Amino acid sequence: MFSQEIIDAIVQAAKAEGWPASALLAVVECETSGKPFEQDGHTPSLLFERHKFYSELQKHQPSKLKSAIMAGLAIPKWSRNTQYKDQGTSAGRLNVIAKARKIDEEVANRAASWGLGQTMGFNAERLKYPNATEMVDELSKGIAEQIDALVREIKTSHLDKFLIAKNFASFARGYNGAGYKQNNYDTRMKTADERWERRLGQISQGEFYPKPGKTVTLVYQTKLKELGFNVGKLDGDWGDLTTGACSAFQRREGLKVTGHPNDETTALLYKTEEKREIAPERASATVDDLRSAGSQTIQAADKGSLMSKILVGAGALGGASQTGALDQIQGMVDKVNQLKGVMDSIHDTAHALAPYWWVGVIVVGFVTWKLYGDVIKRRLHDHQTGVHLG
Repeated sequence: MFSQEIIDAIVQAAKAEGWPASALLAVVECETSGKPFEQDGHTPSLLFERHKFYSELQKHQPSKLKSAIMAGLAIPKWSRNTQYKDQGTSAGRLNVIAKARKIDEEVANRAASWGLGQTMGFNAERLKYPNATEMVDELSKGIAEQIDALVREIKTSHLDKFLIAKNFASFARGYNGAGYKQNNYDTRMKTADERWERRLGQISQGEFYPKPGKTVTLVYQTKLKELGFNVGKLDGDWGDLTTGACSAFQRREGLKVTGHPNDETTALLYKTEEKREIAPERASATVDDLRSAGSQTIQAADKGSLMSKILVGAGALGGASQTGALDQIQGMVDKVNQLKGVMDSIHDTAHALAPYWWVGVIVVGFVTWKLYGDVIKRRLHDHQTGVHLG
């Protein structure tokens, strides 16, 4: 979800160039979903391209290519299976770019796309930046700098005519490359453009609320949490939990329920000290109450717990002829439970006890039985404390 700051900046840039704002917003949505930075709050949103690291090292630092290949960071051709295997999270992307930068910082920056528009680093000089590293430094400064890079790329690639005509197939071919159809960039942009046309009209009518910025979000999250409303992590990201918490506060105070900040909500939030109350029937609920209500979490944990009991039973039958074995099992389970990596411990224990398969089965059964029990306890605690109410 886009913040108001990002929407305003993109709309302003589009108007300055005479482009349809909805189309430029659609491009950004398809590239980054409106997220300008990685989780560190400083590094522009990035995607490292292994095949580009290969070609850029060949061109600029061929002596370093072998070490990049050995590190699994450079491949000769684009491959869906290996290209982004470790970049599914922000932490993963930051880790990959850090490893590549250790081999060569400039070439690593050239081999990644950056910012709201995912501008490729190897385009730095064409876009009038001294080099890719200075381009990334510039994009690290803020949203305006990232949108400026996006606008520069569209203009220098002569794609603005396609944006104006909303010819997204031709635009995507030039912006995303010949393989744009593999990711349906053209149809996704068209759909996003239509959605943004509607959304911009709703914003102008006060019927749509863009995502608040990080500063405002942190203020709301902190105060709402103090009042007993569940906002999840205090991370400055206005997600579903924060929306629910804000809605719950507005509902309690008799305000218009929007799930988003406004002057009336902000003023009241600062003044009130009354903590949220949990209904007595919720606070005194039992696991059986949640079962009767059809809690999917409880149902899944019950099934898992039953399977664990079956494992324990099967293991006990298999080792029944071994005198004193069951007495040893409980000590082993206690030992396993003390370790940090429960599943790793199970794996190691199973290997060590391979000749006595039934012992491993009982250990696995006991440990998973305990884990499912913990899930049920946590779900009950969340219900009693109103965690899922916002």
